[in-house]
Amino acid sequence: MFEFCFTINGQRHCFRVPAMIDQSVIKVPPPNNYPPFELAAAVLLLVEAAPHSELAKQLTGVANSFIQQVQAGLPKGVELHRAQAGQAVAG
Repeated sequence: MFEFCFTINGQRHCFRVPAMIDQSVIKVPPPNNYPPFELAAAVLLLVEAAPHSELAKQLTGVANSFIQQVQAGLPKGVELHRAQAGQAVAG
């Protein structure tokens, strides 16, 4: 969390900057084999929900680059692609 702080007449005043994400509702996934991939996927979802900015553009580029590296390292016959919203998940 970030906050802006300043001093008036010797007294410090701080105001928290609202965040897009409420950390109290984040569900931490169970331990897995590849948390960096989950982070990259989460960054892409967050950037899509945010207004377009230079930061969003850079984050998208970094996350996509990482995911492309993951795709390149998959065994033959294994594919990784982005599911469409509302698409049924095989189970």
